[in-house]
Amino acid sequence: MTPAREPVDQVMVTVYRAPRSYTGEEMAEISCHGGTVAADVIMKLLIEAGCRPAEPGEFTRRAVLAGKMTLSQAEAVADMAEARSEPAYRCALARYRGALSGLIAGLSNDLSELLAEVEFNLGFDEHDAVSGAVPKTRINRITARLDKTIESAERGRFLIEGANVAIVGRPNAGKSSLFNRLVEGDRAITSPIPGTTRDRVDATVVLAGVPVRLVDTAGLTPRAGKGDCPRRGTVPKTGPKALTALALAQTAKAVEQADIIVALFDGSRPAGPSDRAVIAAIHGRESICVMNKTDLPCRLDGAFAHDCPSCLTPVSCRTGAGIGRLRSRLARSLRAGPGPRLTVNRRQLEALSSCRDALVRAGSAPTLETAALETRSAIDMLSQVDAPATSTDILDRVFARFCIGK
Repeated sequence: MTPAREPVDQVMVTVYRAPRSYTGEEMAEISCHGGTVAADVIMKLLIEAGCRPAEPGEFTRRAVLAGKMTLSQAEAVADMAEARSEPAYRCALARYRGALSGLIAGLSNDLSELLAEVEFNLGFDEHDAVSGAVPKTRINRITARLDKTIESAERGRFLIEGANVAIVGRPNAGKSSLFNRLVEGDRAITSPIPGTTRDRVDATVVLAGVPVRLVDTAGLTPRAGKGDCPRRGTVPKTGPKALTALALAQTAKAVEQADIIVALFDGSRPAGPSDRAVIAAIHGRESICVMNKTDLPCRLDGAFAHDCPSCLTPVSCRTGAGIGRLRSRLARSLRAGPGPRLTVNRRQLEALSSCRDALVRAGSAPTLETAALETRSAIDMLSQVDAPATSTDILDRVFARFCIGK
């Protein structure tokens, strides 16, 4: 009721007693009828009575500080709320139920046993600090486990963050047509006239449960393939060259940001300098090579196909032939491999990678004393994933992306 005893709504109040509440504290939850008017009036009355609005993620933050959940479980709460596919939600739910916490606990136990062995050998004979044997077999075993975990996590993060896939190729190779086929709509303008696409066009689709941001780019030329794309501040301000330069700059940016590059070649024409520029642009990058226009007589020479970094997938954007096979190939590239996927965010992946790097240094340490220092460093890095958080900086970083009410 208002201070004037006027009714606002008929509500239900649910009381949660400590320590069995979400935050571990005494809590009460008010459920009112739908819409925003009643909720706004109730919020105003509560603030006038001395309450304040919760900060983003404050309830989950309080739960972490009270020891009700680990840091990785708290991050899983946000990932469940932001999941853009069912597999992404399931993986976040598994982390909320302790899948990552259990893995980290096992690795932490292995590292603690390793440190105990190193320190025992170090204390057994002080001369071993210089000449004692570092337990490389145990270190290599833990490192291999970390490598496998990180490899799976790097793929699994696509479920959380999505993947960027850029379509590149010579002008008029059919990039916009392929883009439209993959997004199942006419998002990009297509024309037989080369150079139709001047700006990046993007759309999001879901493949293998992964949100994929597809980017259609302007055609690459020999100069662009040699790294002659215009740099910031060197783009002409007017004229046709300005449009071309800006388009190539956008293409270079899309290629740089892509997790996977789809390199498209026109199978109805012999390979030319522009196709060689595409090969140069994708050198050393994860890519899928595609030959378009298979509905026409093939004129792409076998020697060029041999130079492609991956086997050519034949498609016809005009008829749709081979598009399903290309989708399957893209989906395989996005999967984390056999077995359940471990999804982690960038903060967690950085901590795992730093742990692995410290352990590698321990394995190559010249003395037991150095090996012990690096092993302690590995334990410290691993603890950042899931240990009870006491650092305000880490907590602020974790809860910055939470919405109010979580």
